[in-house]
Parts: sequence; C-alpha cells; structure tokens
Amino acid sequence: MKKINLILVTILVFISCQNAKDKATESVTNSVIEKTLDQVGVASENIERANQNKADITITYDGETLFSKEENFRTIMNVAGKQMMVFSIDSEDSKINISFSGLKDMLDAKPIIGKNKDGKLAPKDANGTVVTIVIAKENGFAYTLLDGEATLSKLNQDEVVIEFSGKAGTFLDANKPENWKSIQGKIISKYPVMNFIQVKKEELFY
Repeated sequence: MKKINLILVTILVFISCQNAKDKATESVTNSVIEKTLDQVGVASENIERANQNKADITITYDGETLFSKEENFRTIMNVAGKQMMVFSIDSEDSKINISFSGLKDMLDAKPIIGKNKDGKLAPKDANGTVVTIVIAKENGFAYTLLDGEATLSKLNQDEVVIEFSGKAGTFLDANKPENWKSIQGKIISKYPVMNFIQVKKEELFY
C-alpha cells in the first residue's frame, strides 16, 4: 500500500509540475505572439504610412533658402525610451538629422524644447534637453546647429512640426563663433514613419 501511495504521489507531483511547465510555456508563447503581432501591426502601419509620408521644408541659412519646394523629403522618427528622439528627414540627395536627447523625463514636457548652447551637447550641461541638427546636401553643403533652440511644437500620428533658430556653421567652424551664420527653419512632416522602443506613443502625442 505504501508503495502504491508513493507512486500516486509521484505521479501527482509530476502532473502538477508538467501543468506548471505547460502554463509557463503557454504564457511565454502568448507573450511572444503578442509582441510579434504588435511588431507586425506597427510594420504594416508604417508600410501604409510610407506611401503618404511627405515633409515640407523651409530652412534659411545666412538669408539663403537651402532647399526648393520641389524636393521630395520623407521622415522617419525613432524614439528610444523617454530620453532620445531622432528624426531622419531625407530626399534623394539631401539629409536632415535632428535629435532631441535629455534627462529621464524629457518626453514628459510638452512641447519638447531642445537647446544647444556653445556646443554643450550633454543634457546635464544644458540642464535639460539638448538638440543637435545636421543639414547636408550631396556635393553642396553640410551645416550643424552650433547655438540655438528647437521646438517640437506638434507631435501626433499624422503630423510633426519642428521649428528652430540660432547660429550654424560647418564642423570646421565649431570653435570659430565669428564664422557662424544665422539659421532658422520649419519642418512639417505629414504621416511620418514612427518607431517606438520602450515607450507608448500615446504618452508622447500632443
């Protein structure tokens, strides 16, 4: 009888462990499936949005307009946590990179405003959010914002608006403020492709 009881207990323990293992496996599988479906959904959404993706660019440097209205710019926005937001705005032969980086609660501020003062690019040095802007045209020019401010004045699923002004120059002029020229710009991105890492888009929009 004792042997039978021992066998039954062993069987019950095995079944219990197996059930727990199955539930754990099921939980992990469901989690993977859920994340995969989310990623597929985002990818599918971005493919659809890519067909409507368009950016209107108005930028002047030292009084000169840098881009014509005929250039076909498209925008990709990548957000990593609440400390980094990067915009890649490209046409066939031109590129604009804008990045906002800051302290842990950077994205809680609305609107998001980034500053660049005397080349200080560390958020702790700027006491908040910093912005870096690089504007380049193939076989033409390459300018970077060296002193100024940028405001993300509108941010939602269908439209992103960035406005900036200050002083800019080439990389070689970074330590030569006497060579810096005035720059100002406004970028209106319609239906940008958006990628989010460790942050919910609903928390960002305004």
